[in-house]
Order: sequence, then structure tokens, then C-alpha cells
Amino acid sequence: MANDEQRILDRFGRLRPLSFSGAEIEDAQGFLDTWWKAYERSRLVGAIPLTWHKFSVLFLEKFVPQSRKEELRRQFEQLRHDGMERIMRFIDGLAYQLRLLMSRESVSDAIFDEVVDIAWQIEVVCNQERGEREAKRPCGPGDFSGVPSRVSVLSR
Repeated sequence: MANDEQRILDRFGRLRPLSFSGAEIEDAQGFLDTWWKAYERSRLVGAIPLTWHKFSVLFLEKFVPQSRKEELRRQFEQLRHDGMERIMRFIDGLAYQLRLLMSRESVSDAIFDEVVDIAWQIEVVCNQERGEREAKRPCGPGDFSGVPSRVSVLSR
């Protein structure tokens, strides 16, 4: 933790803030309002405003028990695991060329919608490339090698 953040927390702890008893929502709102006003009164005039990150750290350390933080972390990890499973099933269902190109993409931290978007973008580029190749293909009786095309051979 940065020194500034530690000083803020130490100063806040010396204020002996109220403890939250787990009361109803209305009581919680009043409690939080009281807590926040007490914190603001303790700040020096002209002090640098509290960043969201610093507020979050301060708030979570004060009001969210470690056991709840761990439970939320486990739930998040499970969501990530389930999401990766869904992503892998999606990639496995793609056409071979697209699946090959997707394997080169970094999708380890992506969410399902992002992976679908990446696949769609790759598919668009592949289709454009295919269209450009077909547009460059000669339309005459032979190709660039000088060998007659199948049509001209059959018409003889």
C-alpha cells in the first residue's frame, strides 16, 4: 500500500468511526452518510480530493469482512472459468481456418462477446481477402501460366 494511502487509513482509524451493525438499508444509508461526513470533516482544508481507488480501499477495508471478500473472489473465479469454457466451445465450433486464426489471438482475459467480435472481424478480413484474390483472377481462356483453362480445352 502506498505511504499516502496508509497515512489516510491511519488518520481515519484515529477518528474511531462508528461500526456498522448490519441494520436495514435505510439505517445503512444513514450510517454511511454519517461515516462519510465524519471522514470529510477530518480532512485538512485544501487536502487533495480522495480518488475513487483510495475511497474504495478505505471503504472495503472498513465495511466488508475478509470472508465476504474471499467469497466474492471465488464467485468471480468461477464466472471466469465458466466463461472460458463457453469461449473454448465457441472457438471449437468455428470453421477450421477461422479456428486456426483465432488460436493466434490472445483471448485468455477476453469475455465471450469480445471473442465473438474478434472472430467476426477475422472472418470479415478473410472474406475481403478472398474477394480480392477472386477479382484478380483472370477471366480469359487461360490463366497466367499460359495453360488453357478447362473450358477452352473442352471446347476444342
